[in-house]
Amino acid sequence: MKLSFVAAALPLALGASTVNLRVSRDATISYNGIMCSYDTVPCSSIPFGLQNKVTTFRGNRDFERVLLGFDLPTNKPTKCVLRIPKPVDNNGSNAPGFALTVSSTDNIWDEASVSGYNKKIDSTLIGSVNVTAPQDTATIDVTAACANASNYKISLFVDTSFPLISFNSLQSGSKDIFTLDYTF
Repeated sequence: MKLSFVAAALPLALGASTVNLRVSRDATISYNGIMCSYDTVPCSSIPFGLQNKVTTFRGNRDFERVLLGFDLPTNKPTKCVLRIPKPVDNNGSNAPGFALTVSSTDNIWDEASVSGYNKKIDSTLIGSVNVTAPQDTATIDVTAACANASNYKISLFVDTSFPLISFNSLQSGSKDIFTLDYTF
């Protein structure tokens, strides 16, 4: 006698799944009145995407923000955590650490042409973290931003007040870049 059966489709794993998503696009946005290119062009009009580093800084006249864009899975998240990499430069500061804030913003920007002239400064604060040396890496829960994503994309600003801090960008080729742990 020949037996036959049909296997039911079963999930390979029970419970939540987590994927690590690399930043899809990133840039430094300059919002200031400082002039660049031998005092001929406002720095805020210059696109700083497609470079090897992204930088955040807030000084007396200078305000630079890291802008990150992520493409998300279609599954609704149960948890979404931004992983902040170790900085590549903190401007020679001997400070024992630094504070970062993360805010959500709209997805209306292109990495090659975004600048302080065409990217709104508006954002909604998500959270902050104090990063201490020698750890230099940190995480911030951004679940609400991921859950409210538009067209499966989110954009985040990363800010500090001092010191100037730079991170590897997507273009650096480094594995140490901003990522999301996306659990669904």
